[in-house]
Amino acid sequence: MTIQEEVIEVLKNKAAKLFGVDPNTLGPETRFIDDLGCKSVNIVQFSAALEDEYELEVSYMELARKKTFQEAADYMASLIEG
Repeated sequence: MTIQEEVIEVLKNKAAKLFGVDPNTLGPETRFIDDLGCKSVNIVQFSAALEDEYELEVSYMELARKKTFQEAADYMASLIEG
């Protein structure tokens, strides 16, 4: 499993908890705002979940610029791989 795939799994599981959706209905193309209706507080929650999982600082503002789970996963891969 790639880092991006791992991150997408973390995001799917967090979205399932936050929004009560089936994680199996979510994927790389899932959009934070258009599909989930995320507010800024939800982006902070996603950021915190990623920080907890990977033990590194995740910029809320940078994460908020990402439209899809795939874009967020690519951002996280760039942080992890350095």
